[in-house]
Amino acid sequence: MRTFLILIAYIIISILSIPAYLIEFIIRAINPMAAARLAQLAVKGAFSLVMFISGCKKTIVGLENIPRDTPVMYAANHRSFYDIILAYATVPNQTAFISKKEIKKMPCVAQWMYFLNCLFMDRGNVKQNLEVILSAISLVKNGYSIYIAPEGTRNATDTLLEFKEGSMKIATKGKCPIVPVCFHGTEKIFENCLPWIRKGNIRIEFGKPIYPDKLDKDTKKHLGAYVREIIAQMYENSIYFSEGKC
Repeated sequence: MRTFLILIAYIIISILSIPAYLIEFIIRAINPMAAARLAQLAVKGAFSLVMFISGCKKTIVGLENIPRDTPVMYAANHRSFYDIILAYATVPNQTAFISKKEIKKMPCVAQWMYFLNCLFMDRGNVKQNLEVILSAISLVKNGYSIYIAPEGTRNATDTLLEFKEGSMKIATKGKCPIVPVCFHGTEKIFENCLPWIRKGNIRIEFGKPIYPDKLDKDTKKHLGAYVREIIAQMYENSIYFSEGKC
């Protein structure tokens, strides 16, 4: 039933989005940041509805750790498609996500991501990846926070993959703090129960900000590994969730 209701909600949101696109294009031509703010409000509302229909009971920890006076780079572990839904329904500042290029093929979702200034990465194209990182740095300098999963792909195991060191340049070159983000339980809603959606407990935790310019030279050189270790520790310390059955 939840899966069916999510499909119905997706269709309805897609239809209602058509006139909203025109409004967004007009506002974007006048004030891009205002258009992005409006888009984020719309996406936050839609994703909150999706979590409600999905039966997600969310726990949010550490919102007070997110600086409000500067853009940040969110660095997160990546366990599920629901990571993005939970994150966008939670982050308090204007945020552009870096996602895989395949998402551009999703009707409605891709268009709203465009309004949010999201960037799409081709994981097999090193040159294109560099261009995405440079675009992300430019967004940070223009007041947007950036959300990235430095593992580079979805990983629902209890051991984090190695973090891509190149992703850390968004923070070092953009001169912004890094906020570690840890997800727990999101894969149990969808990926573990394919093709069905099941209710469950999900958790997002925001760690204390890391200021790269305050770290020693060796730590800065291996910043990805440093951030990975912090998130790995957050994951180990996070509460346990019931397994649930698909």
